[in-house]
Amino acid sequence: VLIGAITNPQLIQPWLGIIDECEVPLSGIWSLPLISKQLLKRIKATTGKVLLVSQQVNSNVRQTLFKDGVLISSRQSIINQDINDISGIGELAAPEVKRTIEFLRSQNHVSADEIINLHILGSDTQIQSLQQSFKANEHQTVTIHNIKDILSDFGLSNVSAKFSDGIFAWLCVSQSFSFSHYGAKEIFNRYHTTLAAKALYAASIMVFLIGALITQSNILSVIEYEKSISLIKKEENTYKKLYVEKFKEFEEVFANAGVMNSAVELAERIKSNSATSPLDFMITLSEILSKAEEGILHIDQIEWHAVTLNETSEVYLNANFTDDKPILHKAIVTGRIDDPEHKYRESVDHIQRIIAAIEAGDRVASVKVLSLPVDMRSESNFSTEAGLETSLYQEKELSGVFTLEIIMKAAEHG
Repeated sequence: VLIGAITNPQLIQPWLGIIDECEVPLSGIWSLPLISKQLLKRIKATTGKVLLVSQQVNSNVRQTLFKDGVLISSRQSIINQDINDISGIGELAAPEVKRTIEFLRSQNHVSADEIINLHILGSDTQIQSLQQSFKANEHQTVTIHNIKDILSDFGLSNVSAKFSDGIFAWLCVSQSFSFSHYGAKEIFNRYHTTLAAKALYAASIMVFLIGALITQSNILSVIEYEKSISLIKKEENTYKKLYVEKFKEFEEVFANAGVMNSAVELAERIKSNSATSPLDFMITLSEILSKAEEGILHIDQIEWHAVTLNETSEVYLNANFTDDKPILHKAIVTGRIDDPEHKYRESVDHIQRIIAAIEAGDRVASVKVLSLPVDMRSESNFSTEAGLETSLYQEKELSGVFTLEIIMKAAEHG
């Protein structure tokens, strides 16, 4: 902290150049009268007209006037004090303070009948002289403050109490985050960078400490997990021992249980699927035809297969009775009807009635016409009501003969 009395702020420019050249962070440039305001609360002088008298260096006395805590005026007076003997400060300072008060009253800063409150800062050596030279009267009150007591209130030790420069230096130092009274912002950049660096350093330490605490917590958790694993392993060994003692002889039975269960399921499936037989198909087909047939119908041939439907390709495959897919009847039925030989339409209508009767059965999935009765004519094409195109050849005698493909559900799926 550099304290100096100057008549022009530009006079400190050489010092600023030296500070910048030495890369010293400059925290601020403050006016002592302005910074003095922060001392008023400490000395209980925040109301009324207060004249604060202090000495920062041997050769002068600073007098600053406040009105209810607001700076009004400030004056620095030069005194001829012996540098080695400061005990006679009262005799030297009193005339200067008197002149200052007279000036303030003449300028109407303090009215003629208004009381001015003097607050004077002094060291142990100066107290007696100040008490003798400054007396209270009807126009002024006098309060003398020991510099040592104020430093003690600030919590400062090992600070010189000869003058009040230590007090004001502390007030400047405590202004770390306030704006300076003089100087462009640029000259304080290094100081702000220093503060940011310190903040980042403190933050890094905080992050490190938090990381260390989290790591410690994780280590403790791992230790707890290890203890839990150890206890679980002990329990596992206990159960293994109990198993060997109680259930070892049943191990072979348990090993074959799955195979036995699969065999039972397979036998049940084969038993269920085996019910899908030609006899079941023929009985069901006979019942359907006996209810629907009006004329004479001859069944000449039945080719029966047990099948399952491949849903991907929609193709019927030979049934696997061990599979879990539903088993279906697939039969190619060939028969004849006794309709007149050359009445093609009448024959086709007869077959269509038979097909409709079969399709109406609850267990019938589909009926497909492979061939229909035809008459004896040269080669020609006929389209039936079912959409079947039939090619006729003169050399084939197929009158009254039909062929159907019937897909029927199994009995348990009806």
